Amino acid sequence: MNIKKLTAIAAAAAVLTLSAACGSSQSSPTSVSAPENATMPTYSNDITAAEDGPKLMFTNVEAAAGETAEVSLIVSGAANNWTMCGLHVTFGDELECVMDDPTQNFIEYELGPASKRATLSVGMLWTNSLPEELTKNHLGCLFFTETFDGDNGGDGEIVKFFFKVPEKAKKGTVYPIGIYYMPPDDIRSDMFRNSTGDLSLEKYAFENWTGGSITVK
Repeated sequence: MNIKKLTAIAAAAAVLTLSAACGSSQSSPTSVSAPENATMPTYSNDITAAEDGPKLMFTNVEAAAGETAEVSLIVSGAANNWTMCGLHVTFGDELECVMDDPTQNFIEYELGPASKRATLSVGMLWTNSLPEELTKNHLGCLFFTETFDGDNGGDGEIVKFFFKVPEKAKKGTVYPIGIYYMPPDDIRSDMFRNSTGDLSLEKYAFENWTGGSITVK
């Protein structure tokens, strides 16, 4: 097993170690937003973001109360120039992340065309000891990682996540979808890298992502 695969498994395992019982009893306001400092990468001063690079974005979708919303993570400007990603994805904590294996905290997800050559992928729910920046903003978090042999990551949809909207959700409620950035000095570090480890591209990706949302219709 190569080092990229071992790193992906280790990162996912770190989330599992921090995870415990699922669910939350907190309530969300009509509109909730990500913390202002949740997207700021921490790199050494000698790393400068590329002038252009991978653009990560989440889709904006609508779903009725009680329905399951499908939110996609999309990338552009990165075709055949990335080999690994690891992302902490945030969502309004009243949403129920659809699970594949709740006992192990593995989430349900569907890989998209950009991931058709992926060699490994893992998606897990972070359910215990979330950072205060998330809990005070009524945000839950999942972790998604995948690897490729070489720079075979494509453009387009990377992955689709599934969230059930509360049965009693009010029309017009907006649940944000975004990224909670974990810095390089943390075992759970977020990453978006090519096989050369070009951190200028990774820095660009995490400084220029676009959040999405689920709006109750």
